Amino acid sequence: MNLLKMTRKAVGLCFALALILGCGKEEYPAVDLFTWKAKVDVTAKAVLSVNVENSGGASGAEGSLKVVDNDINSKFLINPYQSSLYLQLAFPSAQQVASYTLTSGNDAPDRDPKNWKLSGSTDGNTWVDLDTRTGETFSGRNTTKTYNFKNKVLYKLYRLSVTANNGGSLFQLSEWRVIEVPEEQQ
Repeated sequence: MNLLKMTRKAVGLCFALALILGCGKEEYPAVDLFTWKAKVDVTAKAVLSVNVENSGGASGAEGSLKVVDNDINSKFLINPYQSSLYLQLAFPSAQQVASYTLTSGNDAPDRDPKNWKLSGSTDGNTWVDLDTRTGETFSGRNTTKTYNFKNKVLYKLYRLSVTANNGGSLFQLSEWRVIEVPEEQQ
């Protein structure tokens, strides 16, 4: 009787070990759980340049670098405004930008951008217009507006050409941010 109990325990133990060690185990392909794509603000990856600079220089109190410092309480200001004004972001590697934001300045609405176009380039010579806006206004000071468009091409350069402000002799803009948007989310 003792031998029978030991045999039953041994068989039970062998059966349990077989299950634990993979008896009937199915193989599943490896899946990367972090394969989703998201909208990403890529502004900080780029180098900003402008064709009309603040009199204090790019790093001045209201210089062009303020427009990409991720702080809506600072601003880029030029005096006088020139309709040939553009701001340009140059990326070390191409980005698929399909959204951007503009944030109005802190004081005079007549200095805000009214008409502009956003263009992309792979080489700095040939430009493709991606988004054009006319008659835009901001509902208040330091107000951020988002603009979306379709873009399936990765560009190294993005240029915001501001062809009109809202009638003032100066131009101001608190922030310009560009957002990389995967094709399936456009």
